[in-house]
Amino acid sequence: MGKQVIAVGTTANDGTGDTLRASMIKVNDNFTDVYSEHGWGNYQDAATTPATLTINTTASKLQIDGGGTLTNTSYLPREIRGISELWDTTNDKINGIGVGDTYAVRLNLEITAKTGAPKILAIIPDIGVGAGITIPIPGAIIPVEASAVPFSLPVDLKLFSLATFIANGCQFFLQTDAGTLTIGERTIFIERTYKGDL
Repeated sequence: MGKQVIAVGTTANDGTGDTLRASMIKVNDNFTDVYSEHGWGNYQDAATTPATLTINTTASKLQIDGGGTLTNTSYLPREIRGISELWDTTNDKINGIGVGDTYAVRLNLEITAKTGAPKILAIIPDIGVGAGITIPIPGAIIPVEASAVPFSLPVDLKLFSLATFIANGCQFFLQTDAGTLTIGERTIFIERTYKGDL
């Protein structure tokens, strides 16, 4: 007999199928779980308020308001679809869903100007609260010295969420080693790649 498919979610995605899903998952491989815990959102800034970000040796927060035409939230994880978002467009931070989840994140930043010979751009994720860096977690150091403006700067990160991440969210701070960088278009893609409570 071939594999049987059980659609454990509902049209309204109201979670009523979760009991059945929990009882079947990892128990009988003759069944295929079509309630996927994966999903993604893409958020682009409208580049109007502010139109650009000026990044220098003092860390400043990345702002993405989700007002750009490339914003797409049609494929969020089903448990938050229509209820919440992966990116908080008001407070500029990732909204974690559950403890133990993992996320693949891609930032795409358009560098439109450089002054004062910056060599690197530091991307600093922070799971604290407030206007400055309080609980930094590993991020990325991206070379920018050799690139002629304008250029697109893609940055890939992998993040996991524990209790502090869930409580506070994850914001991103940007900082140069010298001089300034001007960022125009900016986008964040967030994919939940693993659900921690499986």
